[in-house]
Amino acid sequence: MIHDFYATGRLIKLHLRQNRVFLAVWLLFPPLMVLATALTTIAMFPTEQSLREIGATLNDPIVVAMHGKVLNISVAGYTAWRTKVMCSLLAAIFSFIMVMRHTRREEEDGRRELLGSVCVGRHAPLTAALVTAFGINSVMAAFILLGMRSVGLGFTGSLAHALAIGSCGFFFAAGAGVFAQIFTGARSVTNLSVALLALLMVFHVGWNMKGSMGGLMYLSPLEWPQLIRSFAGERFMVLPVAAILIALLVLISFQLSSLRDVGAGFIPERTGRTTARPGFKTPLALSWRLQKGLFISWSSFFCIIGFALGSVSPILADITSTAPGFAEFVERLGGADRAFMSLMIYVICMILSIYPILVIQRLRSEEAALRAEIMLALPVSRFRFIRSHLLLSFAGVAAMIILMGLAVGIGAALAAGDSGEFARLFGETAVKIPAVWVIAGITAFLFGLVPRAMAGISYAILGVFILIEFFWEQQAVSDAVFALSPFAHVYPTNQITALPVIGLSLAAAAFALLGLWAFGKRDITSH
Repeated sequence: MIHDFYATGRLIKLHLRQNRVFLAVWLLFPPLMVLATALTTIAMFPTEQSLREIGATLNDPIVVAMHGKVLNISVAGYTAWRTKVMCSLLAAIFSFIMVMRHTRREEEDGRRELLGSVCVGRHAPLTAALVTAFGINSVMAAFILLGMRSVGLGFTGSLAHALAIGSCGFFFAAGAGVFAQIFTGARSVTNLSVALLALLMVFHVGWNMKGSMGGLMYLSPLEWPQLIRSFAGERFMVLPVAAILIALLVLISFQLSSLRDVGAGFIPERTGRTTARPGFKTPLALSWRLQKGLFISWSSFFCIIGFALGSVSPILADITSTAPGFAEFVERLGGADRAFMSLMIYVICMILSIYPILVIQRLRSEEAALRAEIMLALPVSRFRFIRSHLLLSFAGVAAMIILMGLAVGIGAALAAGDSGEFARLFGETAVKIPAVWVIAGITAFLFGLVPRAMAGISYAILGVFILIEFFWEQQAVSDAVFALSPFAHVYPTNQITALPVIGLSLAAAAFALLGLWAFGKRDITSH
């Protein structure tokens, strides 16, 4: 039994070494977000009366749907309320990426079999991945606690907030451990983890709007920061429930691991055709074959989300128009009929910026697995090879946002009985394309320049842009700093003209061309 875990410690050291940049981002982003929110709140609302005045505006239906009700109108209570959702999401994403990378991805790339040929126990890779994820989440929670205490927030409430966010990371790490045993592909593990997170987020919004769903809420890690009631009469009884669920997932993952062979899974991936189709003769056709599933799944998801949002836009407009303290912001967005939809389209397009990173990650995977080298040994130039993937990245972003705009517009036009809604919302969605193109261009440039670190740096840059927007909304950074983000130039309150659209498009094209040039100058690299 003990020999099954042999060399776990060495693998943990290896994981920490391999992921030091990723782990630094994981450790620092959530604590810095909490600390910045606390400092901004103290600066903006120096008196209790000023906090109580703003507190009345925080209970409108839109805000409550996303963040839940404010349980305690104070600097501490507002800080916990404002950061719990974003920090929980970050902890969840970082956790399942870490576990997926060092379980199923290792098996998919053949490194797990190589490790198994030496003195490494059967369960050592899974154990090392889980221990690393749990350890980093624990340190992150400790940093959140220290950050909140450094600005004078109460110890008990700070501890409750930190433990709830850390537990959310634990849950998704353990869940990814289970998914890694079931599926044979790392992409399938990632997709299912994202789907679970999205489903729990939908339940989160629904439960907040409904008020409560009783004991069911204890099963969702996104609800634990709300249920623990930081700075509002803490309820630490949430933590034993969380510990039981996490322990159950860990036990299931080890049990499944002991029942399968290395590299195998309980749900195998579908095999391809034995012969190629007649049209399968160009690098572009091969690129489309590789990217087709990702494009269809993401397009379908965002079209469904867009149509659903458009269908309820009249109801949301009524809610927005009556929300106290929202009048000035509504006016800046052009009226109650535009406010909520404008914000949601903006947020969804920021999330959609992950898509071009995933597309170019697949290109990197082809290179790392030496399949690109086989292609380049044929009469296929480097330019044609990379051009096909970049074309699908840029065209895929445009097509996806256009399809979502059509879905939003059709849903709103049918719900409102006004065909003018279709043109307005479609246009408002389409102008976001160049901002997402900039993310695609930056990722292409990084692929040409630093292929091994491309994914990590791309996600970090996107995270920085999101953080800049977050701090700008908190009035912690100036408009000049916010302008560094491509999303600042398509923000709903801005008057969108041709100049920023053209400027963003040219910036994206420049980054992509630099990526093409850099790829032509460097060697093909493997893992």
